[in-house]
Amino acid sequence: MKHLATYTEGIVAVHDGVRPLVSAAVIENTYAAAAEHGAAIAAVVPKDSVRGLSKEGSYAIDRSRLRLVQTPQCFDLELLRRAYRLPELPTFTDDASVVEDLHPIHLVEGDYRNLKITTPEDMLLAEAILRSR
Repeated sequence: MKHLATYTEGIVAVHDGVRPLVSAAVIENTYAAAAEHGAAIAAVVPKDSVRGLSKEGSYAIDRSRLRLVQTPQCFDLELLRRAYRLPELPTFTDDASVVEDLHPIHLVEGDYRNLKITTPEDMLLAEAILRSR
């Protein structure tokens, strides 16, 4: 945030460096939604079935009510500054989880090709996507 100290207003994008395949459309749509709603993040519907865990075993979760979060995550600058002043909580997993205590997060349709490259298998998939372009 210190690099933004001279700015008094605007939209800030937080992007994960391990998501190098993000499209211009996802970036533009997320910025536009943040300009309208104050906070917006890219997300996709899970393709796989999802299960929760309990003491008794596991249970199915309705995946239509879930989204897999991507970046960019875009926020009104002053809103993001206020959020960063809040005490840190163990529930904070990304910038949106920090901001959501102050403001609703608008979801924008992400892109499955905007994958997070964290394993060797992800790298193989990223290479295949790049070859197909």
